[in-house]
Amino acid sequence: MLIIAFVGLYLSIIWINLLFLGKDEIEEKKSIDKSYRPTITFAIPAYNEEKTIAGTIQSILDIDYPKGKYEIIVVDDGSTDNTAKIAKQYEKDGVKVIKTKNHGKGHALNIALKRSKKELFTCVDADSYIEKESVKIIVQNFRNKKVSGCSSSIFVKNNNKIIEKMQVFEYMYAAIFRKLFAFIGCLFVTPGVLSIYRTEDLKEAGMFEEDRNNITEDLEIAMRLQSLHKCIAFDIQSITYTTIPDTLKKVIRQRIRWFRGYIYNARKYRHMHLNKDYELLGLFILPLNIASVIIIISSTIIIWSGILDGFKYIYQKAIIAKTPLYEFIDILSLKQIILTIDFKISIPLTIITLAGLYLLYKSHKITGKSIDISAKSIMAFVLFLVIYPWLLALCWTYSLILEAKGSKREW
Repeated sequence: MLIIAFVGLYLSIIWINLLFLGKDEIEEKKSIDKSYRPTITFAIPAYNEEKTIAGTIQSILDIDYPKGKYEIIVVDDGSTDNTAKIAKQYEKDGVKVIKTKNHGKGHALNIALKRSKKELFTCVDADSYIEKESVKIIVQNFRNKKVSGCSSSIFVKNNNKIIEKMQVFEYMYAAIFRKLFAFIGCLFVTPGVLSIYRTEDLKEAGMFEEDRNNITEDLEIAMRLQSLHKCIAFDIQSITYTTIPDTLKKVIRQRIRWFRGYIYNARKYRHMHLNKDYELLGLFILPLNIASVIIIISSTIIIWSGILDGFKYIYQKAIIAKTPLYEFIDILSLKQIILTIDFKISIPLTIITLAGLYLLYKSHKITGKSIDISAKSIMAFVLFLVIYPWLLALCWTYSLILEAKGSKREW
């Protein structure tokens, strides 16, 4: 716990320092150059998305961007529902619909990419909804000729249940950390919710991976671009909404897919780890991600062990030794609690918590997202702090076991 507390404190200081060092760039509202309107292909790979595909297409049609400057290509990846039928209703608006056999998301994206003659290529998940202003904001990043890819902040569309509100905090933290990573040139994921690439750079890099063993193609393509020393940006003020899992079972399934995809790509690009040619990405961020998994799992084991020891102590005292109630009250008195606090651990953990709260506040402030202080949201935040790390630890552990066993990777 001392090691974990020290590492957490050290990292908290780094993130807060970066936030202040990059304040101008991170919080800057980019000026919109109205003369800069590159042509764009919006590719929507879809598999059994009849419930959401119409909303996704309509959100693109409604963006504040010249109609003649972009095209929309929906690639139906062998859907067995009405996805293609619904998408075809938008052909009158210029939407192109391509039906294929089910070969996976990477294959579907490459079909659209091969057809694209536009300057930029955009991947949009079929359950995502783009804010009207987002595209004209995010394309400004490509005025910098070094930028090969850029993704947007992701907000949660379905935000009613406690399990959904817990994920809201995860996405808010993701926004600020991705901006910090991009600030130091270390962003290694471009989420499919809304990510834009230079079409030419994608084709030169070999397009999206079609190997169905890779279930996180958005992570793989970003890692590949980074391995080629391409620049990946992140626009925290460009907003896209996504539909998230609304049950615990679906959340666990999604996290296991993400984690197994990360393990696969970390192994595939292991040559980048601790490689000085990749500067901070290779020497700090990639090793840190592996260390973070170890910390999450080990800290969870330590905490669970402490809880079990506590229950064991109570059982021995109350059931076996039949200790009177007044002695338990004395043990749990404020004086006794203070005397048993390990300040070498509790003080760093307090600072880490405060730093985490500050980062969450800054994420809300920079993105313009209002802070929800409803009772349900506060309850979700408490559960996010207390329960969510354990859930992640279980998902990571199970993912590592599945990978060690060589189990089939499934979407």
